[in-house]
Amino acid sequence: MSKTAAVILAGGQGRRLGGVEKALVEINGTRLIERVRERLAPQCLEVALSLRAQQAWTEPYAMPVILDRPTSESGPLGGIAAALHWAQSLDSRPKWVVTAPVDLPFLPNALVQKLTSTDADIGVAHSMGQTHYAVAAWRPHLFESLERALLDGPIAIRHFQSEHSVALHDWSPSAIDPFFNVNTAEDIETAEVHAHALDSQ
Repeated sequence: MSKTAAVILAGGQGRRLGGVEKALVEINGTRLIERVRERLAPQCLEVALSLRAQQAWTEPYAMPVILDRPTSESGPLGGIAAALHWAQSLDSRPKWVVTAPVDLPFLPNALVQKLTSTDADIGVAHSMGQTHYAVAAWRPHLFESLERALLDGPIAIRHFQSEHSVALHDWSPSAIDPFFNVNTAEDIETAEVHAHALDSQ
C-alpha cells in the first residue's frame, strides 16, 4: 500500500438532483459514499470525508470528517485545502493526498498507484478526452500556497493546478468511463445498469 491518504469530496449541493445529499444516493442498493470508499480504502492508509459543514449522516461511517478551508464558501478547492491540512496532521505523514468526488462510483482499482507515479506536484486523471481536475494526487506541502490563493475567494481547480507541475495520467476507454459521475436522474439510471453488471461479476 502506498503512503497515501485519500479524501472523498462530498461538499456539493446536488442541485441537479433536486438538492438531495448526493453521497446518500443509492446505485444498485449501495450508497455513493460507500462505493467510493470501497474503491479507495484498499489503496490508501486512511480515507476521510470532506464537507462544507458537519452533517449527522456521516456518523455511522466512522470516517474522519474535515471541513472546507479557509471558509465553507471556498468551492471545491476549499475541500482540497482542508484535505492537505488534515494530511499534514497525520502521524503517518503521507507523501500524497488523493482526492475524488463522491459522485464517481466506478473509480479504478489502481487509481492511487497511477496518480502518484510522478515526480510532479500534482497527478491528475484524464480519460476519453476529458481531464478530471478533482481526481488528483496532491503533495501535502501545497497546502500553504493553496490556502493563500483562496483568501480572495473561490478559484477553479484547473487554475491553481496550472501554477504548479502537473502530470496527466490517462485511462484508456473501456465499457464505462471509470470517472463517470452521477449528476442527474438519468445518470443514476445509467449507473444502475453498469453497477448491476459489475456487482454481478
